[in-house]
Amino acid sequence: MKNGIINATHSFEILVTEEMLATFDGIVIHPVYSTFWLCYHVELCARKTIEPFFEEEENACGGGIEILHKAMAPLGATVSISTRVSKLSEKTIICEFIAYNGETLIANGTQTQHYFPQSKIDSLINNAYKR
Repeated sequence: MKNGIINATHSFEILVTEEMLATFDGIVIHPVYSTFWLCYHVELCARKTIEPFFEEEENACGGGIEILHKAMAPLGATVSISTRVSKLSEKTIICEFIAYNGETLIANGTQTQHYFPQSKIDSLINNAYKR
């Protein structure tokens, strides 16, 4: 892992579209930004935060996510998501995140990644296919 990853940040904005509404089995349950899509966007933002710090043969796999979904964002809202690397251990990176709709905090939490040499990840993938 390259130096400087602690406190590294990444941010982006997304527009809540119809496909992002809380939907199960093709039925819109609530016409607001779903926790599923929030999770996806947090994972993406965290990944973009850490990728510049990988050494040539390193990569990472998701290890967990904790989302405290506090408020709703309606269709057409702009959601701002920011991640920051808050902790680095021997093989684990933890990003804290916040998500806003305008001035309203809609979610916060953490996203965890485990980093390894790419060869280790390839081995884990191969083992998954052997089961």
